[in-house]
Amino acid sequence: MEYNEYKLSDGALLKSFIREDITKKCDSHKKRPAIIVFPGGGYEYLSPRESEPIVLEFLSRGYNLFVLEYAVTKDEIEEREPEAEAAEAVAYIRKNSDKYRIKEDNIALMGFSAGGHAALSLGAHWERYGEESRPDALVLSYPVVTMGEWCHKGSRDNITRGERERIEYFSLENQITPSIPPTFVWHTTEDKSVPPMNTILLLEALERAGAYYEYHIFTKGKHGLSTCRKDVGSVEKRALNWMDLASSWLSELFSFEM
Repeated sequence: MEYNEYKLSDGALLKSFIREDITKKCDSHKKRPAIIVFPGGGYEYLSPRESEPIVLEFLSRGYNLFVLEYAVTKDEIEEREPEAEAAEAVAYIRKNSDKYRIKEDNIALMGFSAGGHAALSLGAHWERYGEESRPDALVLSYPVVTMGEWCHKGSRDNITRGERERIEYFSLENQITPSIPPTFVWHTTEDKSVPPMNTILLLEALERAGAYYEYHIFTKGKHGLSTCRKDVGSVEKRALNWMDLASSWLSELFSFEM
């Protein structure tokens, strides 16, 4: 595996985890799909539980991985916009697809909780930044979606700073259009931190827009499940199937097999 770091124009850090080039043995995998991981943390911090464990899991499934350390805390978000950082990250990876051995039209965003909001925000608003910043897929795990009644208060306070215009802009259930990339989303009904109504509101919006989407709502599981395994402190045997489901969905979407 090759590891590198790249600083975006505003100082955000993009980490790359690139599988070894084995094209002499398997020329069909000279280039692979890419996944950019957006850890959660309520726009207050970046959860390590939703970073390295996810990278290792999806590296093993054949993807090349990136982690975006986007702006968090009110102070950072005053100076930097997570959505714009996501747009720059996608454009940079697409422009450097040969360097990172990735397929330029197979770039997925994978976000968790507030990281899901950051990923979905670019998915909803990518036209502001241009075609080069359009994600090819979204994989959203227990995402923050709304800034309204069912919001996660910490995420709302940090990303909107209580400003009415930003509350409207980042209430993403109202921002979904037919241009939204294919979307995979999962949640649990026991999530008390980010209520599953966030996902339900998103699903209603995706359906109205005629979007390409898949969803799974599991009964058991607290917020922040990550890989649902013991090493992240959140064992949930049924919900851990989200990784198989998401991987098979991406595999079909990108026509990619190990």
